[in-house]
Amino acid sequence: MKSNFLFTKMNHNLSLILSNLALTNAEQTTKNILWIYQEKGWCFVHFLYFATIVLTELDQEKSYSTQKIAFMTALRMGDFLLPDGIALKLLCKKYINKELPNLNGTDFLPYFLSHIPWDEKVEILLYWWHDVVVQKAAQHITSSFGHSVVSAQNGFGEFDWSSISKKEEDTIRILLIGRGSPRQEIWAENHRSKIESMECLVFSVGGLLDFWSGSEKRAPNWMRRLKIEWLYRAISHPRKNLKKTLVSLKLVRFLIQK
Repeated sequence: MKSNFLFTKMNHNLSLILSNLALTNAEQTTKNILWIYQEKGWCFVHFLYFATIVLTELDQEKSYSTQKIAFMTALRMGDFLLPDGIALKLLCKKYINKELPNLNGTDFLPYFLSHIPWDEKVEILLYWWHDVVVQKAAQHITSSFGHSVVSAQNGFGEFDWSSISKKEEDTIRILLIGRGSPRQEIWAENHRSKIESMECLVFSVGGLLDFWSGSEKRAPNWMRRLKIEWLYRAISHPRKNLKKTLVSLKLVRFLIQK
């Protein structure tokens, strides 16, 4: 389920985190996540994007902050760490000579929600930045995947657990958290005891609901096939994505190391 390779050219913390990346395809990863959830009663799934590594200074051995330590803890305590983005694929191609599967959140979450066995009852909780976005995304989830959204809460406020009823037996309860990385991962880890007691399958999903609500559009299919959707996002929403794109260019430093 997880890679045992070590990234000896990188610092120890980053090596440990990257060695936890899932290396199975979407079908097997879906089965693995559902199996862990059924066995434990809860599950934490995070996505790792190369720009996040740099922005949170995971690539810096001697740089520490409260946020960085909390983020590293969240990533290492998660049940699944899924690779997101072409930059991370290139990084792992060099250091472990292995192609990462396509498990980015924008593609994997629709796959996951569409491949839950038809006889399983699913309820979804949303915790997102904006009320309008979260409500439109809830409509998309119901119409596209047929799952019931039982709670859609504004991420600017604290999550209201008291509004969530006890989970019915044999129900898969999915909590999608979109508060931006690393905030969303840290929030999930800080609320681990509550998440476990409420029996949630957690995904930290970044900006996914922006696409599901229609507030942002994905790149044309031809750009996705050429693996340059990152360029489309940087051009179409520079205020939100340009910085992450420029930061990802620091990948070159890792790729030219001997």
